[in-house]
Amino acid sequence: MTTALFTNQVLTQATPATVRALLADPLNLPAWATAITTVKPTATGYVLQRSGSVFDQPEQLQVTVGADQVVYHSEGGQLGYEIVFTMTPLAERTAVQEEVSLTTTPPSWLPLPLVKPVMQRDFQRKLGQLATLAEEQPNDD
Repeated sequence: MTTALFTNQVLTQATPATVRALLADPLNLPAWATAITTVKPTATGYVLQRSGSVFDQPEQLQVTVGADQVVYHSEGGQLGYEIVFTMTPLAERTAVQEEVSLTTTPPSWLPLPLVKPVMQRDFQRKLGQLATLAEEQPNDD
């Protein structure tokens, strides 16, 4: 089961390669997704821990990196999800799109129609933080 939740976009002055490099290494997550406090590499991916969240169980994260996409697949937490980041060059900028989908049925206690707009705003804010972080990286030319 995969259920599309929402799509966000941001423009950045950083190159697609810079954005891809940041996304490809989950050890960068705490720098732009600040609710994530711990990222530990494992034999099969990464374990993420969040602070101050309803979703406080550790997550198992697997990352797939392509030429213009990075996919995060998380399971083991209270909510399984997938985020597909797509980087598209636009003149001197890069458009970064994130498509967020659920890969498991939400728990019965989670009123998804009510929390979805809040989640989308939070993800948009974090995507903006990623864009800012990417712009602060050394030029990769």
